[in-house]
Amino acid sequence: MTLAPIFDGKPIALLILAGVACLLMAYAVRVARVGRIAAARLDTVRGTVLLGRYPIEAFHWAARALGKALSRAGVSPDLLTFLSPALTLLTVPFAAAGYFEAAGAILILGSSLDALDGIVARELGMTSDAGEVLDSVMDRYSDTFALAGLGLFYRDSATSLAIVLLALLGSMMVSYVRAKTDKFGVALPSTLMRRPERIAYLSGAMLLGPSLSAWVLPAYPKSPVTLATLAVVAIVANVAALQLLVRARQELRRRCELPPS
Repeated sequence: MTLAPIFDGKPIALLILAGVACLLMAYAVRVARVGRIAAARLDTVRGTVLLGRYPIEAFHWAARALGKALSRAGVSPDLLTFLSPALTLLTVPFAAAGYFEAAGAILILGSSLDALDGIVARELGMTSDAGEVLDSVMDRYSDTFALAGLGLFYRDSATSLAIVLLALLGSMMVSYVRAKTDKFGVALPSTLMRRPERIAYLSGAMLLGPSLSAWVLPAYPKSPVTLATLAVVAIVANVAALQLLVRARQELRRRCELPPS
C-alpha cells in the first residue's frame, strides 16, 4: 500500500488555489467597501514584478483578523513561532518522496503560522528583541526544510541538486546580508526574492509544478516545471544578495569617508 491515494496531489492543489482565490476576492470586496488596509508592518513592504503589493495586503488582512482572534484566546506567540518550523519540517519527507502538492500545502500553512506570531505578539503587547531573534532563527529553519526535501528528491542528478542548493544558498544570503547590515543601521532597498516572494514561488512550484509538467512536458519525469521555478529562485535570490552586499559596502565606505562632526 502506498500513500499516493491519500496524498493525491491535484485535489490538494485545487483546494489551495480555491482558498487563495477566495481570499483575494474577499479582500477585493473589502477594498471596494472601505479601502485598502493600512498597517505599519506593511510600510516597508513594496510590491515587485514577482509579487504585487495587493496579494501581500490580502494575506496580511486575513492573518491580522485570525491573529486578533488567537490573541483573544490567549494563544502564546512563542507557541506559534515554534509550531511554524515544526510543521514545515514535514515538508522534508513529503517533498523527498515526491508528494510535492502536500509539501507545498504544508509550507503555506507553516508560513502562515509564522506571520501570525508577530500579529499575536503585537496584539498582546509582547513584542521584544528576544522574540524577534527567535522568530528570525525559526524562519531560517522553516526556509531550509522544504528545499532540503527537494534536494533529496533531486539527488540523482548533480545539475538538479545544484539548482536546489543554489536556491537554498540565495535564500539564506538575502536574509543574512540584511540581518548583518541591520546592526550598522544601514537601510537597504527593497529587492526581489524577499521572504514573501520566496515562499510564494517555492510553494507554487510544488503545488502547480507536477500538474503543469505533466501537461506541458509529459515526456520529462520529476516535475521539470518545479525545477525550472527553483532555478528562477536560485538566480534571482543570489543576484539580489550580491546587490545588497554591494549597496551595504558602498554605504559603509561612504560613512567612513565623511569628516567627523
